[in-house]
Amino acid sequence: MRLYKRQWYIPYLFIAPFVLSFLIFFVVPTVYSFALSFAKYPGYGVVKWIGTKNYYNILHYSRFWDALGRTMFYWIAKFIPVTVISFMIAVCLKSSLLGRISKVYKPILFMPQVCAVTASALIFGLIFANQGGVINSLTGTTFAWTESATWSKWVVLLMMGWRGVGWFMVVYLSGLTSINPEIYEAARIDGANAAQSLFHITVPLMKQTFLFAFIMDAISSLRMYTEAAVLTGNAGGNASAVAEGLLNLLMTNLNSGNFGMACAYGWIIFVIVCVVSMAIFVSMKEKEDA
Repeated sequence: MRLYKRQWYIPYLFIAPFVLSFLIFFVVPTVYSFALSFAKYPGYGVVKWIGTKNYYNILHYSRFWDALGRTMFYWIAKFIPVTVISFMIAVCLKSSLLGRISKVYKPILFMPQVCAVTASALIFGLIFANQGGVINSLTGTTFAWTESATWSKWVVLLMMGWRGVGWFMVVYLSGLTSINPEIYEAARIDGANAAQSLFHITVPLMKQTFLFAFIMDAISSLRMYTEAAVLTGNAGGNASAVAEGLLNLLMTNLNSGNFGMACAYGWIIFVIVCVVSMAIFVSMKEKEDA
């Protein structure tokens, strides 16, 4: 017992590397960025404290609200079709219709999620390029996809949906696996067909999985940056500005040396993510209780 009391600190030695790394690489930068959001700092010289002026300028900046609207557009417009497609793919893969061949389709469908975002954006840029693009070459046109202020955001949305199908498919497959097969067996004995089992058993029991996917998709959409930056980076200011999201504004200020403004953008995005996630969770919880 006396030896045990002398060695009380040993467990803390094992967790010390994680605690120190967490403090150094997460807590300290988080506190520093929050403090820097109330200052004007170009990366050198003296930090000039300006209070809430960065937040005031952002909230009165029309480009911020335009980027916020586009980010919400990417989120809502992508989630509905991607959810339907990936859920139906997951149902097909979980059923016995495809048999053993489903093991081949799973890695193929998930492959876009494994590919780097930059590489995927470059490929989509080649497909939808104005000069020499695959689409224009096949159709014999010179339509400006990524250079158009109207169509550039749709190309970005298409790429985000293409990448998201594989990830959502895996999420929904895990949700389908957690459902007890005996429930389907009991429904089949009662005379329920496949469509009735899908809409009256599978979908209600997948509510928590849908909620998780909805929140994760909201977070990823609010943090979208590379797709718009790479696809419309060479299109000029008009198309690039129309396709950009909130994180693009953060990176623009960061690259320009406006570190205080960039930190303010980061904290605004953090607050928006928290508010959206809590709103989704509360609304889904109220519907479930009702």
